[in-house]
Amino acid sequence: ADKYILEILNPDTLEPVEDGEVGEMVVTTLCKEASPLVRYRTRDLTRKISAPCSCGNILPLHDKIMGRSDDMIILRGVNIYPGQIDEILSSIAEMGSEYQLHLERKDDGKDYMTIKAEIRQGLDTKNIENIELKVKKMIQSKIMVSCDAQICDYGELPRFEGKAKRIFDNRS
Repeated sequence: ADKYILEILNPDTLEPVEDGEVGEMVVTTLCKEASPLVRYRTRDLTRKISAPCSCGNILPLHDKIMGRSDDMIILRGVNIYPGQIDEILSSIAEMGSEYQLHLERKDDGKDYMTIKAEIRQGLDTKNIENIELKVKKMIQSKIMVSCDAQICDYGELPRFEGKAKRIFDNRS
């Protein structure tokens, strides 16, 4: 923060978001002379942390990078970022780290999302239905969109070198 001015903006409206809300990181350099950046849109999603750092640093802080604004998908009028799904799944103790979002448009003309996610390594798969229900309820309450959930065994979803392919948009 001593080298940049940090702003967190709504990626659609470019208006500032409240502290603690997720938005796009926009930076302005204070020290670069050859090629300064003025309100540079990084496309990285994060949130400002308003609490002071435990180390005594008084400069503004931001949370970890949660995803990219250009990875956003729109499902039934709701903007969804893969980072939101990742954050929700990470908060469920039974879930592993691999997941996929499958989007499709059915014959009724509506869009549907199915989350395929792996169970945590070493966990028994007896209560799959309960875990699927928990995922569906958390997605509904946090993102305000309904989905279907398919829980897979650990190691069932493919691994990628580099950036994982998480979104499979089969809508026409």
